[in-house]
Amino acid sequence: MAPLSNPPAPGIFQPRPVRVSQLPHYRNRQQNESTFDRTLGTVQLIWHAICDTFYDFASMSKIHGMYYLQRQVTSGFARLLWIAIIVGFFAFGTVLIYLLWQKFIDSPTRMTIASEMKIVQVPFPGITLCHPQSVVDYKAERFVEKIKLPLGATKESVLKTLPSLGYFTEHQWTFPRPQDLRMIDQVLQLNNYTIELAIDELGMICEDFILVCYWAGKKFPCFAKHAFLGWIGSTSHYGACCSFNYHPNVRGSKEPFVANTYGMHGGLSVIGTGYPQASDGKSGALYSEGFMVGYERRLIIPVHGANVISLSNKLMIHHPHDFAVEASPLTLIRLRKETFVNVLPTDSRCSEQVLALPQNQRDCIVGSDFNPPIANYRQPACTLQCLRNEVHRKCGCHPFHLPLPTDRGPGQRVRNCTVYDSMCFVENYYMFKRLKCNCLPSCSDVTYKTASIVSDFSAYNFSINPFYKETNLSDFEFIFHIFMSNQVVAANRRIVVVSWISLLSNLGGAFSLCLGISVLSLFEVLFFTAFRLRKMYYQRKHRKEQQIKLVAPFARLQRF
Repeated sequence: MAPLSNPPAPGIFQPRPVRVSQLPHYRNRQQNESTFDRTLGTVQLIWHAICDTFYDFASMSKIHGMYYLQRQVTSGFARLLWIAIIVGFFAFGTVLIYLLWQKFIDSPTRMTIASEMKIVQVPFPGITLCHPQSVVDYKAERFVEKIKLPLGATKESVLKTLPSLGYFTEHQWTFPRPQDLRMIDQVLQLNNYTIELAIDELGMICEDFILVCYWAGKKFPCFAKHAFLGWIGSTSHYGACCSFNYHPNVRGSKEPFVANTYGMHGGLSVIGTGYPQASDGKSGALYSEGFMVGYERRLIIPVHGANVISLSNKLMIHHPHDFAVEASPLTLIRLRKETFVNVLPTDSRCSEQVLALPQNQRDCIVGSDFNPPIANYRQPACTLQCLRNEVHRKCGCHPFHLPLPTDRGPGQRVRNCTVYDSMCFVENYYMFKRLKCNCLPSCSDVTYKTASIVSDFSAYNFSINPFYKETNLSDFEFIFHIFMSNQVVAANRRIVVVSWISLLSNLGGAFSLCLGISVLSLFEVLFFTAFRLRKMYYQRKHRKEQQIKLVAPFARLQRF
């Protein structure tokens, strides 16, 4: 019979046989268990320290709702409800702060109507008048009679293709034929003509359609060599034009011309004519296979090589130092009509606080933003330079209707465009129209808007003004008046809406609205997080070490 083995008594150490090869494994296992126990103990200490710090903060803080998160105040569902409420309002306050910050970054300023200024404090606008016809038929017929023709060209073929000179501007809407462009190029080269000279000889120059000029009720020579009162030849996106009070190359702080009169007859009054180009039956700005609309009689006359023509002169109002760009206010001046153009200037400036802001916040530019600084920054000049650079890059030449750049050296000059280069303009027409230029407005500027009234020649029979006695006012003439109707103009000022002081006030108001938090509450949170939590952790660690020192001897005695 096998001897019965008695079970070991509890608490008595029973040795187990272990192989020598297993000793390192048991040693590593005991070390891992002790390391895990120490790590777990440290994590528990940190967690309990965080809990103690939180409950301590909840009992002392003045943040709304923290009272209900104390140990003995709420529990269960009530505590979860208050946690959800506090977290929700904290998120709401954070969203408000984000929106306030975005407002501070995106639009820290606003424009206000500060006061009114006298009209003598703002410049009288520059005026650019463009004839609708780039090539006039009766001039084209005279032109082909005196020029040399290249081999294989006839007067009829050259006469038909001369309107190709208008493809650089807004005067052409049909796609050009390359052979026609090459023919006109050969004609101009053979006769030593540039495109600009050919346009001047084939189109309408200022002396052809501007007859009588009055300023403030007094007659003056339309083309006198006067510093301000006089018409000069110019260009725009409509081609060859005429301009009044236009000084694009002003350097420094030269003051432009101002008007001390107002009212309908207190500005510029002009009588112009459309004769004979409006009555020749074939002239037109747009040429293609189609029809021509007869002036006033609305007759549809089939004409080979003519399309619907525009019988309105284009009048653009702009700053005297600006080139007339597409953004300039446009008024159509029609034959046998009297047009009254009321100019409404607006003076815009910025306060010193706005000028102190970075450029991306004030949304305007001053001369000191450039390196080196410039005296006169103009937004239309920036837009024009952007378009000109894109044309140079895309087509590799400079068109006649854009001003030449003044800041390029001899080695950076771009060749003048030939007629054949207009093919590039036609192919990239809509790309040039969609071109986006990063041109902010000037921080100190005068802009213009217009309001026009058109009437028939009714004042001729009722007015005693000698202006109307200058002509018999035939069906081929037109009149326009450009004036300022008021003695004062609007003066806008851009001021700072959201400064650092108001931003801090708004941020404090947002959290005060949601949780009753002030700046002092933020320092409380920092204090409890940085100092109180550390103190709680070491207190708990010290208590645990004291417990281990007390419990260890009793445990050894029990095992003994």
